[in-house]
Amino acid sequence: MLDLLLADANIPFSIALALMLIIGLFEGVGAVLGVGLGNLLDSLVPEFDVNTDFEVADAGSNSALSRLLGWLRVGKVPILMLLVIFLTAFGCIGLALNFAMSGVLGVMLPVLLSIPLAFLIALPFTRWGATALEAIMPKSENSSISLETLIGREARVTIGQSSTAHAAEARVRDQHGQTHYVMVLAEEGHGPFGPGMPLLIVRREGNQFVVIKAAA
Repeated sequence: MLDLLLADANIPFSIALALMLIIGLFEGVGAVLGVGLGNLLDSLVPEFDVNTDFEVADAGSNSALSRLLGWLRVGKVPILMLLVIFLTAFGCIGLALNFAMSGVLGVMLPVLLSIPLAFLIALPFTRWGATALEAIMPKSENSSISLETLIGREARVTIGQSSTAHAAEARVRDQHGQTHYVMVLAEEGHGPFGPGMPLLIVRREGNQFVVIKAAA
């Protein structure tokens, strides 16, 4: 079994599964230390409108990437979770393809063929996994209300530590009592703010919010 996993044709897929395990390890350690890898990835994603109904765009269309990302539920599910789902699907599908070919024909697929094939098959699995995850996770920034209405409301950091340079995940309730999970940065001259500290959202900057310590 180990020989098959380490075969040249399976190395890309074994690496994908190893990366998935490493991400899980780092995220677990980060949660203990208050520094989440998922928060960093989400804070690096630029704000854009995504189309959740994938349609093939015309060649050269500026909306092609937006359509694909929307189809994959980017902006609806944390980037780290999408990455874990994709790596798991890509690795398992690639190994399954080569194991099947090895059992039937006695040879594995060439890497130049197996990688793009596994990549394409992994995309719908990533969407299905993300859609299922979205259905069970708390509603976040994808609420139908305007995010501007969260300004002036109290938030509490849930994961990480918010400073002027590093965003952290925070929980905030809107006027309807619905919970949102947003990324927050400390205002200049304020912070850092750790988990549980009551904060006041003072403004929005792109896909993040700026906070200060809430008055007692």
